[in-house]
Amino acid sequence: MVNILTMTHGEMAEGMYQTVKMVIGEQENFSYLPFRPDQSLDSLVSSLKNKLEAFGNDLPCLVLVDLFGGSPSNAIVHLIAEGYDLQAVAGVNLPMLITALTERGLYSSVEELTGYIRSAGAEGVVNIVEKLMEE
Repeated sequence: MVNILTMTHGEMAEGMYQTVKMVIGEQENFSYLPFRPDQSLDSLVSSLKNKLEAFGNDLPCLVLVDLFGGSPSNAIVHLIAEGYDLQAVAGVNLPMLITALTERGLYSSVEELTGYIRSAGAEGVVNIVEKLMEE
């Protein structure tokens, strides 16, 4: 099992959290953290530490953020520099998140899961019109 945290600018993280509950049901060891416009990076780093501690276990943690180079990914970099053992992927989308949650028990390491969900996220980006024309 792996702890999974979604962290995004604005309310996207909470929206994804609620959508996951609607699509696949309540999930253990899954949380979200929004980065709000009035927050500083230091405040976000502190909130991230609190969220990770709230999992209350020693399981590996995978953090899925919206943009590489944005404040959520920069907060991850701060924690890694402090010695936190995290895996993180930028570009979170719903197919990636659902795959991470439903298949996290199938991989022997969080690193393997991370590689797999990157593919699932990319495959979830589909040009609907092109797809319809293929059929």
